[in-house]
Amino acid sequence: MYKSSKITFSKPLLLMALVLAVCSANFADETVKKKPPAKTQNRSYVRIDRDDNKQALALQTSVVKMRGTKGTQRKVQVDLIGAIHIGEKEYYAQLNELFEDYDVVLYELVAPEGTVIEKGHKQGISLDVVSGSQSGMQKILGLTHQLEQIDYTVDNFVHADMSPGEFSKQMKERDESFMKMYFRSIGQGLAMQGTPGQTSDFSLLVALFSKDRERKIKTIMAQQFEQMDGLPDVMSGPEGSTIIHLRNDKALDVLETQLKDSSKKKIGIFYGAGHFDDMEEKMMERFRFKRTGEEWLDAWNLRE
Repeated sequence: MYKSSKITFSKPLLLMALVLAVCSANFADETVKKKPPAKTQNRSYVRIDRDDNKQALALQTSVVKMRGTKGTQRKVQVDLIGAIHIGEKEYYAQLNELFEDYDVVLYELVAPEGTVIEKGHKQGISLDVVSGSQSGMQKILGLTHQLEQIDYTVDNFVHADMSPGEFSKQMKERDESFMKMYFRSIGQGLAMQGTPGQTSDFSLLVALFSKDRERKIKTIMAQQFEQMDGLPDVMSGPEGSTIIHLRNDKALDVLETQLKDSSKKKIGIFYGAGHFDDMEEKMMERFRFKRTGEEWLDAWNLRE
């Protein structure tokens, strides 16, 4: 582990932070206001945009466009709008603008029904391991959190996730925990050592003490995102996981309800990018939707 007066970080912790940034749930702060009563092949959802000299320009997330193939659903477009839970303010501003184009946006948030997230409100996270990793990443990378920047109060946002009670119950029944995911991530990190393109310990040490620390560490972490095709496997047991697969099922149940409304022609699903390998596969199998295109949004600026 490498230490300075401000930072304590290691490669397993770096890996777990990546897991949490791309795949983890957002959890609502207990103080927020409440209203009254299968693997797809050769598809990526996070990538690094590079110039002609292979220099990293930006870490990007995808907007995967899908369209129905049967009956009235041929007129319906469903976009999988990937997110990283910490990013540049400009990234979240672009997402807020994008959401205006949809009849409805289904969003992830492990929270009781009726919870309202106020834009710009400093949100707490319910689980200490998530809070510590994401807050630490924000400080190290000079980024901001999704829950502070996305406007969840707009009329076309519809909650499409578990409640805290549902989430805890499912994790307990499946004998899952964030600590087990952490130890799996250590194993994943050890398995990845020595593979082509892997960041060396020395490179991480140099980045930590560099004058351009934020950009260099962001670049290292972005490279880890790009290399970790097996990331969902860190989260999952043989029957999938609560944090990915069961929450995806919940979101698609809400989607099924929205598809019954003939006025909804353009639907967005706004979830962590790490959910979409499983979700796209289920979209094809359950609803017979197919991918028709994709766009990419800059989440982290990696330019010098």
